[in-house]
Amino acid sequence: MHSDPQRLEDISSIRDAMRQISLEAQAVVDLLDMRIEDERLDGRTEAVDVRTVLELIQNLSLDASEKLDAYQQRYSDS
Repeated sequence: MHSDPQRLEDISSIRDAMRQISLEAQAVVDLLDMRIEDERLDGRTEAVDVRTVLELIQNLSLDASEKLDAYQQRYSDS
């Protein structure tokens, strides 16, 4: 198999999107861990923080899914 720069760019973009999803999820987990350890919980703040990250992850997931669909259509052997 020979190197295809466009294919590498496309799959790298998908990988980067997945990495960003992972980083966002880890960041909110770390934040919650810190609040739990410090017992700084008020219910509203945690819900807002988690919901904000979930919405971001949802948008990132949709973007990654669209990129993956395009990648699969472009490069599948079928």
